[in-house]
Amino acid sequence: MNWSANLVPLGELGKIVSGSTPDSHVKEYWGGTIPWITPADLTNHEGIYFQGKLRQITKEGYDSCSTQLLPAGSILFSSRAPIGHCAVTTFVLCTNQGFKSIIPNDKLDSVYGYFALKAATPHIVALGRGATFAEINKEIFESVSIPLPPLPEQQRIAAILAKADRLRWLRRYALDISDTYLQSVFLEMFGDPATNPRGWKISSLGKHLAFITSGSRGWSQYCGSFGTRFIQSFDVQMNSIAEDHLTFVNPPLTAEAQRTQVQPGDVLLTITGSRIGRVAPVPTSLGQAYVSQHVAILRLNGSLCPSFVSMFLSHERGGQKQIGALQYGQVKPGLNFDQIRSFEIPLPPHALQTRFAGIMQKHRRLHNQQKEVVRQAEHLFQTLLHRAFRGELSAVGR
Repeated sequence: MNWSANLVPLGELGKIVSGSTPDSHVKEYWGGTIPWITPADLTNHEGIYFQGKLRQITKEGYDSCSTQLLPAGSILFSSRAPIGHCAVTTFVLCTNQGFKSIIPNDKLDSVYGYFALKAATPHIVALGRGATFAEINKEIFESVSIPLPPLPEQQRIAAILAKADRLRWLRRYALDISDTYLQSVFLEMFGDPATNPRGWKISSLGKHLAFITSGSRGWSQYCGSFGTRFIQSFDVQMNSIAEDHLTFVNPPLTAEAQRTQVQPGDVLLTITGSRIGRVAPVPTSLGQAYVSQHVAILRLNGSLCPSFVSMFLSHERGGQKQIGALQYGQVKPGLNFDQIRSFEIPLPPHALQTRFAGIMQKHRRLHNQQKEVVRQAEHLFQTLLHRAFRGELSAVGR
C-alpha cells in the first residue's frame, strides 16, 4: 500500500501548543522548578530526544503568561528564529513563544512525527511570514500535512531512521574527537606554548622566513568556473585547506601573479576579517594555486618545519594568543607583515619537528577518510528520510 498518499494535517494528529515568556524583570518568576525552553537551547542539539538542562520558572511565572506544560513524548518544533529546530521531550516542560509543539494523540508516534517534521522542514520554512524574521503561526502549522501510515508502520520507519540518525551522529562525534588529536600530540612533544616547560630557545618568526607576501587586489575579474585553484580566506582552516566550494582563477601572465603563487611547504595565514589567524601548511597534493589579498604566504627558509609552524600559530596558547593581543582595540581586524615577523616562536630540534610533521601527515589521511565516512552516513540518512515519506521503505527492515 502506498500510504504516502494519505496526507493528514498536523492539527488532526494532536494538540498544537504555543508558548510564552514570563516577564524577565520580575525575579519572582525565575529560578523555580518548571523547565522552560527556547529555540536557542536546541541550537547545538544532536539526536531525537532532548535531555539537556534548562532555565526554570516558578509557579508564579508559569501562571503569569500563556505558556503550557508539555508531557514527555511531545514534539518540539521551533517556529521562529529559526524555523526548524526539532526534538522529542523526555520530561515535562514548557516553552517560550518560539515554538509550535505537538502533544501527539493516539494516531501519531512521537519519533515518527519528529522525522516527518525533519523531512517537511524546507516546506514549512517556505511558509514562514514576517517582515523582520520569518515565523510560522499556529494556523499554518496545523495545516501542514504529513504522510500517515498505520501506527505499527510508523514505529518501524521511526526505528530505521533513528538507527541511521545515530550512525551519522556517531560518525560526526568521532570526527570531532579526531580534530583534538593533533593538539594533544603537539603538547606532548613540545609542551605548553605559553609556558615553554621544555626550555626551548625563543626566536622571532621573521628570522625564519625567506619570503612573505599576500595576494593581489582586484582578481575577481580573473575568477571563473575553471582554471587554477584560488585560495581565499574561507578556504584556510586550522591546519588544513578546504577541498569543497572551490574557486578557480585564470591569472595574468605577470610577475605580480607569480609572486602570489603558493609552493608546497608554504604556510598560509589569513590576515584580515573575521577569519583572521586561520593557518595551514600547503601540502604537495594541492598543486598550482594562488592566494587572495586576505591570505599571506609565509615561505620558510628551512630552519623550521611548516607543519610545526602551522600548529604553533593555530594553538590558542601560542600564535593565537599573540594574534589576539595584536588585535586588541582595533576596529578592523588585520595583520601586517611586520607584526607577523614579530611573532615569537620556540625552536625545538628540527628532527622533533619533522617527526611531528610525519604524525600530522598520517593524521590528515585518516581525517580525510573519516570525513568521507561522515559524508556517506549523512547521505544514507537523507536518502532514507526522503524515501520514508514517499512510502518507499516498505521492503527495508522487515
